[in-house]
Amino acid sequence: MRRDYIDSMKTDGLGEFIAACNNIKNCKFVVAETKIAGLLKAIADNKQLYSMFSAALYGFDYKQEFSACVVNGGFALPTDPKKAIALVFRILLDVDTGKMSLQNFLEAYFYSVSVNESYARFCLEVITPFEKYCRAAFSRADVVINGVAPSEHQKAYEKVNADQKSGLKNDALNCVATLIEIADETLTGAIDKAEYNACLKGLIRALNSDDRETMISAFVGVKYAVAYFFKSSKSILEIFKKLEYDVRHLID
Repeated sequence: MRRDYIDSMKTDGLGEFIAACNNIKNCKFVVAETKIAGLLKAIADNKQLYSMFSAALYGFDYKQEFSACVVNGGFALPTDPKKAIALVFRILLDVDTGKMSLQNFLEAYFYSVSVNESYARFCLEVITPFEKYCRAAFSRADVVINGVAPSEHQKAYEKVNADQKSGLKNDALNCVATLIEIADETLTGAIDKAEYNACLKGLIRALNSDDRETMISAFVGVKYAVAYFFKSSKSILEIFKKLEYDVRHLID
């Protein structure tokens, strides 16, 4: 995360976070993803909250902890508050970024007679304890956050941000590779194929360079190439949307 962005964060208390949690718990399933996005924004905009979550995520093994929570077809949060905070945050982030379907998650672990009842169970068993753990951790934020001293928070920022950037880059490169593979199979004109692939390979070089301006220029070229050659393909556009999400967050 850029230092200027960290310095511009809000430093006031839990108000927005608590309100965002209440919005999630009090809404219907149909608007849940919008409310989840609001909660994540409240976290990103608050210096103390971001610090708290960075500390919780430091060294956290998401896949391992998620698997450990799946018991007899149900889902139970870790008893360790720090792990519970990190796990729920990652679940919400996956839902917000589209990596995991909220409806599929509910059907798999909180199944009930209706999706709204499944969602109500999720709020009661996941969001409510998550909020409680966060309140307790936040109250200790000025002294020690789950064993991470305030002097170490910048390291947590940098580690989590580096991990997120690496994940975004890898996902973007996978999207580009898929777009190239599809073009090789579907574009018949040699010139068209060469022009299209040149744009995509330019983006690969830009992503590997980590240069913001180069990434922007290369992405614009890919955007027009995709629109020109595949504007009527829904599957291509879905891949492009994922790529656009990754690039936007890499250049922020």
